[in-house]
Amino acid sequence: MADSDEDYMSDKILMECQEDIRPGLLFNRGLKRAHELYKKRELRVKKLRPLKEIEKDVREEGLGTAISSDNKGFKLLEKMGFKQGDGLGKTNSGLKEPINIMLRQGTSGLGREAHQQEVLNKKRELKYKKLCDRENKFRITNKEKKKRQLLREDFFKAQSICEELDYRINRSDPVEDFYWTKVTMKKKRKEEKISLMQDEEDEDSEDEEFESQITEENLSSVINYLRNKHLYCLYCIMTGSNDEDLRENCPGPYRVDHDPEYD
Repeated sequence: MADSDEDYMSDKILMECQEDIRPGLLFNRGLKRAHELYKKRELRVKKLRPLKEIEKDVREEGLGTAISSDNKGFKLLEKMGFKQGDGLGKTNSGLKEPINIMLRQGTSGLGREAHQQEVLNKKRELKYKKLCDRENKFRITNKEKKKRQLLREDFFKAQSICEELDYRINRSDPVEDFYWTKVTMKKKRKEEKISLMQDEEDEDSEDEEFESQITEENLSSVINYLRNKHLYCLYCIMTGSNDEDLRENCPGPYRVDHDPEYD
């Protein structure tokens, strides 16, 4: 073979055939021969493909091709009143496309994949539920914490105001011990015990007693006392001239009456 002759089995010739292999352009015997060799090589590659891949391609091609109007089965359907493009059923509202065939690719037993998917879905649902419960619990805990803090603030403020207003009317003792501040009540108790020659109580136990008095019920009691005795509203921070004035200018005795966001 001369040096100037092209090798018809070379990649260069085969690539040219791939780019333009129209039969009408194969004037050169060499190009024609190269094209035939390319087709043979392509056929060999197809034969070397796994049987499963070939079956899959053929199956998908067959399933993706609509039944032609020349098909005997289709002609029989037309005689029964079926028209191409219509849905199934008397009202033509049924399926218009055939049910897609899903072939199993794995080797597991029947129903195993569905069972595994069901187990996985349940695990996901359980995990999501736990996250929601945790978030809800955190929200409730945070809400209760804020309510407790507001209760303490309102309670201490009500005690201070009650003590001051009682002093103004020359009251020497509170109606209830928890109506006045802890500092004042500790001082009064200490003075009483000294005068009676009694031993002083343990300070920690006394603090626990005062802490236990901080309840919504006791706060309501102080608020109502301030309102009825002194015509004072803890949340309006005002003293009414009389009952009627307080009712007309105050929305209510409690925080919920003044703060719409409080629950």
